[in-house]
Amino acid sequence: MTAGSISYHITAAGGGEEPIDLVLAGRDREGRVLSSLTGEIRPADLAEVTELVTSTLAGLLAVRHQPAARRRPGNQGARWSAEDDERLVQRHREGAPERVLMAELGRTRGGIRARLEHLGELPPADTVT
Repeated sequence: MTAGSISYHITAAGGGEEPIDLVLAGRDREGRVLSSLTGEIRPADLAEVTELVTSTLAGLLAVRHQPAARRRPGNQGARWSAEDDERLVQRHREGAPERVLMAELGRTRGGIRARLEHLGELPPADTVT
């Protein structure tokens, strides 16, 4: 099967009561392996394993095509510790972008800005009246 520029192939070897060796490989046009799945299946388990793999991959596909749920940053709403304040100020003075600060400290953009204002590192935001 070919999808776009990737060619997928499944090979199976074995039979009788011997395990079936399976290889699924996705290759680019130059033949480089981009993805692969290998393993053995007992012939007696073939039906169950086929159903399990099919339903698992279908579930992954469905989840992958859903919009990502927004997650709350880990420290959102938590008190700022003295160590957090020191790290925030140090990283801000080093020129770390807001997104990096957000990730490192587990805070929202608004939380980072508000704390930098509180610590005197940013001027207070203009208030709309």
